[in-house]
Amino acid sequence: MSSVIRVLAVAALGISAVGVTPVVAQATADGTQALKITRIKCHETEDNTGADDIYLMVDGSVIMNSIQFTNGDDKDIPDIPIEAGKVLTVMESDWPDANDNLGAKRINGPGNYEFTDDGAHYTVTVG
Repeated sequence: MSSVIRVLAVAALGISAVGVTPVVAQATADGTQALKITRIKCHETEDNTGADDIYLMVDGSVIMNSIQFTNGDDKDIPDIPIEAGKVLTVMESDWPDANDNLGAKRINGPGNYEFTDDGAHYTVTVG
């Protein structure tokens, strides 16, 4: 086998190995950890009359539009970025009534965060 073919074969193996390497949270430009919301599990809805319409907020801004949850739902979320140190608020939309705040947690790193205010129970997974 020629040395050029060997080099190309080794390079191809290296590239394919990179493609399957698990991604670990990376640092942002200011050195904080880059995190993503990846999953939400509903243990108990806030509404007694149907599904909850859950949305997420950080610093007063909506970062995830409303998704319906019923008891037992466990949904993958399409990697919503959140900075370490920010406060995540889980809200439940109640039109025409006022929306319900289900809790707020400071996101300090990867893990599961529990939101249990107003009779609800949700787990938000950050990775």
